[in-house]
Amino acid sequence: MLEKCLQKMCDQNLDGVLFASSANFQYLSGCTSYFWQRSCMNNIAGQFTSKINPEALLYCTKEGKITIVCIPSLKNHFTNHSVIVSYMDQMEDTLSQVIDGKRIGIGFDCKEWIETTLKEVDSTIETVYAENIFDDLRCFKTEKEIEEMRKIAKFTDEAVLHLVENLKEGMTQFDTEQALMQYGLDHGIQDFSFPPTAGFKTRGTFTTEENYIFPRTSKLVPGTAIAFDVGYMNNGYCSDWGRTVYFGKAPEYVVKGYAALQAGQVAMVNQIVPYKTNVNELYDMILEEVTKLGYRDHLKYKEEGMLGHQIGIDCHEFPMLNRQTDFILKPGMIFCSEPKMMFEGECYMRVEDMILITETGAEFLTNFDRSLFEVHND
Repeated sequence: MLEKCLQKMCDQNLDGVLFASSANFQYLSGCTSYFWQRSCMNNIAGQFTSKINPEALLYCTKEGKITIVCIPSLKNHFTNHSVIVSYMDQMEDTLSQVIDGKRIGIGFDCKEWIETTLKEVDSTIETVYAENIFDDLRCFKTEKEIEEMRKIAKFTDEAVLHLVENLKEGMTQFDTEQALMQYGLDHGIQDFSFPPTAGFKTRGTFTTEENYIFPRTSKLVPGTAIAFDVGYMNNGYCSDWGRTVYFGKAPEYVVKGYAALQAGQVAMVNQIVPYKTNVNELYDMILEEVTKLGYRDHLKYKEEGMLGHQIGIDCHEFPMLNRQTDFILKPGMIFCSEPKMMFEGECYMRVEDMILITETGAEFLTNFDRSLFEVHND
């Protein structure tokens, strides 16, 4: 893996890369015990960053020498690498002993601090934005990574099933989301890919203008659809999962709509041919099946063909799934497909699965019961 990363650096004529705690930090260091705050939008729009000043930095030279500079409380996380202990107010002085190049690739996290600090280390240093330098390497998972993601996908299935089996009338949306978090914490999960969502929509209580408004004080009563979006993180890898369940008896056309959405997801996965299928074809595979079953008008994002994203160290990784992205699916890729339907004034419906590309096709890593829709807990 490191050799491929060094080739990427060579291709961009970089003397080294310097990353604060981030997906690239984990990817280069191989360390999954060090916690760094994930932001599910970070790799899509660069909208969020976890910290302004770093508590840990990784510098990799073009020859492959990795040095980690970190505060004292973190030093035991990085036993496989050269570690220099520093303090947050001494990071600049410490880096001056580490940086040995003139053209340095940097990422998004702590970007302004790193740019300023490198100029203080050497005013002739040129910084190059390199947040996405390893994206097309990271999208192909090793067997070890795949195993970790199998585990976290299975755990997510189990966590939501436990919650669904214990839904009670009168619970608020906030209660439900907190229960999902507590289940993870009680079972030793390291963190969350993003805050869990359990969007309540009770038929007859909202207008079409309020389709996407989900007050966390909403209470669970019969006739409520719950749109789940849940992601846990453990051992350095993320899950991202979605389903809708209906508390009580659902209208028949809504029940059939959910079945159509699930059928579209399954049909898409069954059609994937490794080394041939392009990510820009996936949405239309779902659209074709949903249309055949009479629910085309309810499927969202038909113009954009927006469907999902890759997943791994970060929740949202390259390449994205839409009609504009040109990328052939190959073994080792894991992506999240999240088709959605809207039943105006009735419910917001979603399905999201983690899907692994194999040598012979594609495999669901999330296997939550696709027929489980109506929930009748006493």
